[in-house]
Amino acid sequence: MESAALNSNLSEKKTDIVCYNMNADYFKTGDFLDWYIANSVLCAILAIATTMANLCILIIIWRTSYLHTPSNVILFSLALSDLGVGLLAQPVAVVNTVAKIQGLINTACISGEAVAALSTYLCGVSLLTVTAVSIDRYLALHLHLRYKQLVTNKRVIALLVLTWLLVALVLLTWLWYPRFILGLGIAVGCICILITSGCFFRIYLVLRYHFRQISIQTHPKTENQESNEALNLTHYRKSVLGMFMVYLVLLFCYLPYLSVACVVAVQGINTTNRLLFELARTLVYANSAINPFIYCWRLQDIRTAVLQRLPCV
Repeated sequence: MESAALNSNLSEKKTDIVCYNMNADYFKTGDFLDWYIANSVLCAILAIATTMANLCILIIIWRTSYLHTPSNVILFSLALSDLGVGLLAQPVAVVNTVAKIQGLINTACISGEAVAALSTYLCGVSLLTVTAVSIDRYLALHLHLRYKQLVTNKRVIALLVLTWLLVALVLLTWLWYPRFILGLGIAVGCICILITSGCFFRIYLVLRYHFRQISIQTHPKTENQESNEALNLTHYRKSVLGMFMVYLVLLFCYLPYLSVACVVAVQGINTTNRLLFELARTLVYANSAINPFIYCWRLQDIRTAVLQRLPCV
């Protein structure tokens, strides 16, 4: 009854804008009340799983000295942004949905603005961090021995801090220029996907070439040298495959969101695409819950540290 009253009150408004940059369709559940309830329940469950899993990864990396490498520093940043999704963005999204269902317009306005800002910020940082992971893996292959000299923990930390600050700076203009920021976010997302795809494809070509060279060599090197080189490449390939899986899951979770965001940018908000937007956003949230399990499954160093620190696993 309260939800029906809210929809009725909103439909009678003279102006299309209810609060901030949100129009009346933002607050209407229409005929999709059951979908909103199911989505909020799923979001609450994901929030708990995301928080616990990413907190575990952060503690493991922080307390394990041999994991203090540039690659794992980037992974730490990714887990930190994912923790923010589970700890902040998803609970606020649940509050927003409940407020809309109960007809609490003021609460829905405030929580809607908060969840939009938090989701854009944290998911934007996650996307940029995954791009940084692909670039890091490419540089490790391309620079060879110079990698450890050029790519240091201090430089990586400085770059990551700069990334978090730049995304925050861009987000500050969201209240005044929402359409511009939405368009910019879509453009940056597409660029990140192209860069990451290019890096992984280039890594694939180089690895395929190196393994072919190793297989056709006769006796230019000693057996120990060949064995060490093959082991190094195998270890590197496993780490790349693990992060490539993270990237594939990210694509699966982010592409529907980017597609719906493009539709919203062109057509504007209505009851149907608003529901699709929230469902797609929950799929993006799911990415933050899945990532820690991929680390433990595909990254040997992380898995070993987890088994050492958490013997109950």
